[in-house]
Amino acid sequence: MRVHTYVIATDAGSAPNYGPPAVTLAVCKPRIRKKAKVGELVLAFAGSTVNPISGHSVVWAGIVSEVLTFTEYWNDCRFASKKPDRTVVPDNFYKPTDNGVFAWQPNPVHGPEAQDRDTGGLNVLVFDHAWRFGAFGPPLPEDFGLRMNVGRRGERVADLTDSVWQRLETWLNAQPQVTIEAASDHKSSRNCTPRTLPGSSQPASPTRRRC
Repeated sequence: MRVHTYVIATDAGSAPNYGPPAVTLAVCKPRIRKKAKVGELVLAFAGSTVNPISGHSVVWAGIVSEVLTFTEYWNDCRFASKKPDRTVVPDNFYKPTDNGVFAWQPNPVHGPEAQDRDTGGLNVLVFDHAWRFGAFGPPLPEDFGLRMNVGRRGERVADLTDSVWQRLETWLNAQPQVTIEAASDHKSSRNCTPRTLPGSSQPASPTRRRC
């Protein structure tokens, strides 16, 4: 099992986005989104701004089930609920255009200055199977060899043996979680009935979320 680990600066619900039908990572972490493949694990540790008390706390983890382009993500009706006019915490706000570029859509998460970094990751990762522990999640035992310095920027990649992965999966399953709406209720359906927020559009917030 290949594992991509990183230190998360904020867990505000946009990167990753925990809304149904599945957890998604569409913005921030371009290197992980560019490299991660189906079947690999992404795991985030709490940075000091997220959890100043405990280093090595796991905020969330997920097994990649799909890798989509931004065009596929925008056009897939399963993920219309993650667009700015459908939710207060979107991550689906890069609309493909006829000339092959993306049109940033006003949203409270990222301003247009983040577009090159976000779309530079090329892909959107989908996680049908994910664990969410929140800011004060459990510290990862040191013997897994995956811990990162909470002040570190960037990412790490490690390859686990089958036996170590089985132990890690057992550990993840045993920890108390913050509820994520079950993906199985939604992921198989492509007959979407959009739900739009009141009003025609959402103004972009002057306070952007950090990656």
